[in-house]
Amino acid sequence: MAYLHLLSNHLPILGTLFGVLLLAIAFFKPQLQTTISAYILLVISGIGGMVAYFSGDNAEEHVEHIGGISHKVIHLHEEMAENTLFFIFLLTAIAIVGLWAERAQWPSSKKIALGALVIGIIAFVLFAFTGYLGGHIRHDA
Repeated sequence: MAYLHLLSNHLPILGTLFGVLLLAIAFFKPQLQTTISAYILLVISGIGGMVAYFSGDNAEEHVEHIGGISHKVIHLHEEMAENTLFFIFLLTAIAIVGLWAERAQWPSSKKIALGALVIGIIAFVLFAFTGYLGGHIRHDA
């Protein structure tokens, strides 16, 4: 299970980055395929974030006895992940609603896309900082 954390932790960072960029393109040059692709990427990123979060405790148990591991950074990384969890769920939920709105051609789909962009940007920053802290667990910086 510890390897699952290492394998999945890049998905919410990179997936959200590319999903937000794709959604921004779709926001200014509306195309249904681009918008749907962006939302699907954001949903996959959210699921990847959930996998990374829920596999984190197992990864911690696996590495906490290895030399050169910073327990201070593990704690900071874990706390940041806990603070980020809300945005993982929020981003996934708004992307699902956005998908539904686009497919149903809701008049409010543009507002939902704008909300998803804002939440996606915030989520990306939080995911990236959480990942940055995780990258420093082995070597305290």
